[in-house]
Amino acid sequence: MVNFITKIIDIIKEFIMRERLKSILLILFIFIIILFFVFSGSDRVKIKQKGSDTMLELAQLWAEEYVKINDNVTISVSGGGSGTGIAQLINNQIDIADASRPIKQSELENAKSKSVTPVEFKTCIDGIAIIINKNLEIYEISINDLRGIYNGSIKNWKKIGGPNLKITVYGRQSNSGTYTFFQEYVLKNDDYRVDMQPLNGNAQIVDAVIGDEEGIGYVGIAYAEKRSNELNILKVKNNDNRSGFFPTIENITSGSYPISRYLYIYTNGYPTGEIAGYVKWILNNEGGQRVAENIGFVLLPDSVINEEMEKITCN
Repeated sequence: MVNFITKIIDIIKEFIMRERLKSILLILFIFIIILFFVFSGSDRVKIKQKGSDTMLELAQLWAEEYVKINDNVTISVSGGGSGTGIAQLINNQIDIADASRPIKQSELENAKSKSVTPVEFKTCIDGIAIIINKNLEIYEISINDLRGIYNGSIKNWKKIGGPNLKITVYGRQSNSGTYTFFQEYVLKNDDYRVDMQPLNGNAQIVDAVIGDEEGIGYVGIAYAEKRSNELNILKVKNNDNRSGFFPTIENITSGSYPISRYLYIYTNGYPTGEIAGYVKWILNNEGGQRVAENIGFVLLPDSVINEEMEKITCN
């Protein structure tokens, strides 16, 4: 009987030892996997890109496509507005700032005080679409009337041939590059009307206009085109005598559509290394330019691409 009990105890001990060994091996295996991921990612170049909400979808697609062919690079992309992106570049918090307007002189002076040298790259061309609610029977608008609507001197749709309804105006927040461009180009630096409803991004303006029968807003053409069956995209004319033009790629390229602008990225100094490689790819017709064209932006002319490329090759 004693021998039998002893054998049972030995079997139990052996079982416990085997299970301990299994646990130790499992822990070692998990540890090795963790080390592999830690060290395999440690030599990757991390690029931080932030700024314009107009460019957010485009920048995300750029990043996704670029890392597919460059697995030694990771790119984090976020919005927040052109002003936010430029401010973070100046504070050395990011590598690339996306902007839907040129950098301001005050921002350049701030950058200089912090030994930061923003270098500008044009990336593509964007038209700003004027959108109104689907039920408003208006199909064309002049720059002069747009100015009146957004500075508050025109407050009723009847004034420009529409129904007897007050105009509800939607726009971007003040940290947006589109806000600044629209104010300078359309309003001729007039103040925005005090009752304009500022929203965070293009998508929010589109939603607001679709839901408001009195609404008008301005957004990037790519955002307007996505929801064109739910709203009206207006023709825009430079003056009251000529016909207006829709914000098509052809009309923007030819200059017939009057509200368009370059979209930019900024780096701290002339880019080198992987950042230079990424910027070159953005400017390449088979790279970032193709991505931009696929979602409704206008390609840079070859002459502009060559000028921008020289900022990289000069290093």
